[in-house]
Amino acid sequence: MKSTCLAVLGILAAIPAFAHHTVAKTFDISKLVVLTGTVTSVEWMNPHAIYHLAVIDANGVAVNWEIESRHLEGMRLDGIQSDTIKVGDLITMKVMLAQDGSHRAATASVVLSDGRLVNICTVTYNACPPQ
Repeated sequence: MKSTCLAVLGILAAIPAFAHHTVAKTFDISKLVVLTGTVTSVEWMNPHAIYHLAVIDANGVAVNWEIESRHLEGMRLDGIQSDTIKVGDLITMKVMLAQDGSHRAATASVVLSDGRLVNICTVTYNACPPQ
């Protein structure tokens, strides 16, 4: 019984690893854009924080973007806490666009509402483009 329970726990523990994606397969790290928008929601949960931004396009229409951040511990090390970026904040993010052309992206850096520039690159720092 004990070995069965341990086996089941091992399988359950491995599920998040299978579900986790490779940044380079999901996002184009060579295709950077700058998005400025209003934060409409924040999901601060493992493995990444997800920010939803309303970005006004060239036609004046608000486009909703889903922006994936760096892992939470990395965010904390960079000085970003769960309440650093809040709903209603106007922020500017340098992001890597999704490979599939959707309105999804991964963070490279963010200019917070107080003007601070923070590198919250989703991939390793040496793979992030220069600020």
